[in-house]
Amino acid sequence: MNIISCKNNLSEKSDSELWIDLKENNPDALNSLFYRFYNDLYFYGKKLSSDDNHVIDTIQDIFANLWENRNKLSDVVHVKAYIFKIFRNKLLKTSNKNIIFTLLPGNNKQENEFVISHEDIIIEHEAKTKTRKIITTLLEDLTDKQREIIYLKFYCNLSNSEISRSLSIKKQSVCNILNRTFNILREKLKNNSFLLFLICLTFCTIE
Repeated sequence: MNIISCKNNLSEKSDSELWIDLKENNPDALNSLFYRFYNDLYFYGKKLSSDDNHVIDTIQDIFANLWENRNKLSDVVHVKAYIFKIFRNKLLKTSNKNIIFTLLPGNNKQENEFVISHEDIIIEHEAKTKTRKIITTLLEDLTDKQREIIYLKFYCNLSNSEISRSLSIKKQSVCNILNRTFNILREKLKNNSFLLFLICLTFCTIE
């Protein structure tokens, strides 16, 4: 009964609270953070490396390193952004440039690009079909960095601040890219106010 209660309490804690517990030698806090972020890290990693085993190994390695160095960890407010940053850096550093190049249907772009498939865009159900087509067309004109920001925003649900920390770029740069994307969508959907409203809800998480 005590174990179940403990696990339930951990699941209700914020990322920052779990981070503090981790620093205080609580292995359950490490496990909670691992399972909380694993799926997002895995699918993000698959966008950066074509080696599935390497992605999985890297996720396990960074959490093992967190535990080994738990007594040396600094205070972190944006835990998810921090974990994404160290994961991305380690994955790219050890991937031998094995960057994924899965292309969108009908896309003739070259290899070594950050690609987002239709299924990667998280939006309201009513808006999915039409918006996927619009965003797919839109993404063809974006750089790899811009695609990565869009992915982190809509698939991994990172805030603008978390994205800037994860990629070590200015928050204003993140805002500019997202604003540019929204402005184009707004122009394309100017005759569909309801669909535009749904998309606006997705874009408007600023902090």
